[in-house]
Amino acid sequence: MGWSNIGSREPIPGIGRGLPDTLWHKLASYDKISIFQDGSPFHPIVVNYKQCLFDLFSGCTIEDEHKAKRQILSELVELRKRITELEELKAHLKRAEEALRESEREKRALLDSSIDRIRIVDKDMKILWANETTVSNLDVGPEDIVGETCYKLFTNREIPCDNCPTKKSIETGKVEHAIIHKPKVAGLEGETYWDCYTVPIRNESGEIVRLVQVTRNVTEKIEAEKELERRHNELRAINGIFLRLTKEYDLNGICFVLNDIMEDFYPGSETLVFLLNPDRDSFYFPLTEKGRMRETCFERAKRKIISQAREHNLLTCLTNKELRPTCSGKKKTDCPPIIHKVMEGFNIWIAVPIQVEDICHGLFAVGSLSTDITAEKDLIFVETLIQQISGILRYQIAKEVREEDFRKQLTGPDKFMGIVGRSQAMQKIYRMIQAVADSPSTVLITGESGTGKELVARAIHNAGKYKDTPFVAAHCSSFVPTLVHSEIFGHEKGAFTGAVSRKRGRLERAQGGILFLDEVSDLPLETQVLLLRFLQEKSFERVGGERPVEINVKIIAATNKDIEKEMKAGRVREDFYYRLNVIRLKLPPSRERLTDVPLLANHFLRTYCLIEGKEIKGFDTDAMKLMMDYHWPGNVRELQNMVAKCVVLASSERIGIEALPKKMQSLTGSAKEFSLAKNERDLIINVMRECNWNKHEAARLLCISRSTLYSKLKKYEIQPNL
Repeated sequence: MGWSNIGSREPIPGIGRGLPDTLWHKLASYDKISIFQDGSPFHPIVVNYKQCLFDLFSGCTIEDEHKAKRQILSELVELRKRITELEELKAHLKRAEEALRESEREKRALLDSSIDRIRIVDKDMKILWANETTVSNLDVGPEDIVGETCYKLFTNREIPCDNCPTKKSIETGKVEHAIIHKPKVAGLEGETYWDCYTVPIRNESGEIVRLVQVTRNVTEKIEAEKELERRHNELRAINGIFLRLTKEYDLNGICFVLNDIMEDFYPGSETLVFLLNPDRDSFYFPLTEKGRMRETCFERAKRKIISQAREHNLLTCLTNKELRPTCSGKKKTDCPPIIHKVMEGFNIWIAVPIQVEDICHGLFAVGSLSTDITAEKDLIFVETLIQQISGILRYQIAKEVREEDFRKQLTGPDKFMGIVGRSQAMQKIYRMIQAVADSPSTVLITGESGTGKELVARAIHNAGKYKDTPFVAAHCSSFVPTLVHSEIFGHEKGAFTGAVSRKRGRLERAQGGILFLDEVSDLPLETQVLLLRFLQEKSFERVGGERPVEINVKIIAATNKDIEKEMKAGRVREDFYYRLNVIRLKLPPSRERLTDVPLLANHFLRTYCLIEGKEIKGFDTDAMKLMMDYHWPGNVRELQNMVAKCVVLASSERIGIEALPKKMQSLTGSAKEFSLAKNERDLIINVMRECNWNKHEAARLLCISRSTLYSKLKKYEIQPNL
């Protein structure tokens, strides 16, 4: 027996043991007495002890009454202890419950105050709980989004993102992370970047039941990293542009370097470069290379100002005004109107003057039809870049203008494919060059040192069908004897010590074109045998190779020695000589073409005046007479070097006898018996004969006016029948 729970009437262990059954049934009938087992909810215990005892012992014997009283008192004392313990337990549980509620409030406040968006989702990615930050831009409460999928709510997608970490975490069962890029997220305008983590939650059996999503807006960080990388790339481009420009040898090459840099930073942009000539009185637009399909920045610039008739206004702006870097964000009052007109058609543009020491030499501009260029910010980068190369551009402009002037001098009645001369001997050489230009036959050019053998070989290359093919020169006398075969035929890897890789020889590099063998008589006999075999079979083997290499190459050989004597002396193989001597051109020495000396001297004078930046009108008559009387053992090369020296040392407008070498000046001793008039008359007669009595040409060669020439012809009674 024991006390029972009211309603259940089940006995409670340890309470009321030893009571008679009649007393137990009476005691159990009092509903106000309720004691519950451990772990069950309980109500306040109310006991009216006196009424309980009176009712309980009425009708019992005295012996039973005394026995029951003792038993009940003992049980009541025990019960009182239990009641006290239960009350203490109740108070403890109440305090624990309050602490739990407070802890939950603190945790929720902590999660709600986090800058991260924290959500709990199920395996279908439906939201079960979310913090306040998650809905900060949705104008709803966290409870309003329960049941929604995260991808539908935040990205308006029907399926998860491509690199969704939650989807991957469900598959792998691990913590997953990803940076998600979205153009618009939860009401935020513009592109945003989100750092997303997903942590799986498992039950006791290890099965994933929920997932915690933690996302943070890292747009500012990503944009800052992009900006830092961009500025790093800009700095690298500024520092590295010199290295890239050293690999370019003309303005067109520089143009494409600048165009590529702008395309890297501003995809889809167009680059325009307006250059001024050295005198800054007109624009200079370099000629485009033949066969190039890509439009240059100079062609685009020329089209802008020529088609719009704005050349004069832009030239005036660049030469007469102080122009500062500007861009499309500037007002017209802050930028010359002509710049706005030239850049019409672009939504965004940047224009920077090309200045050296505060002198403008052109304008660099980049424009785009898109709005990706932040003109105000990028203006500094473009300005710095152009400042770095302004000096190079100015130098290259002056260089190419001089080269164009020089090329113009290489054309005319006195020149052929860059060769200067009108003498009968040279006219014969010109006809031979034209005759052999298209022929694949071997050509042998002979002549003294300095007569222009390589120049003639290049003229043969440029005069016919080989013009667009390789021209490879091999100066045989400069080769190391042990490496001659390797230089001409190439070698295989490991053919000899130091041959770490395969090397193509000059023969192979000239495939389809011309190989020029200068000083061919200096080749070793062993090499002559190999070249003879190539001339016969059109194939050769590399040093250390086993397979023949077949190529199609035209051979032009040259020597300044008497090759027949060399053959008789055994230094040139007879069969090799006959293979080379198919078509022979013998160049005349300068002493056999003295009438070309004035042409050559004036040609070199103009050339070196351009190089040295000097203004020299010509040679004195006496100086020219000495030059024509000199025998020129070094031929044209000696004449060229002499003129170069005279230009460098000249301090007057004309070059006189005092500027000539001492060995030339010594020739005046033999002419002392003649008067100046006699020397002048002989010179005029020789020049008139050489020019077939063409007075205009003779006056030009003598560096005098035609009226002066007419006067001297009349004075000295010079007539064609002399």
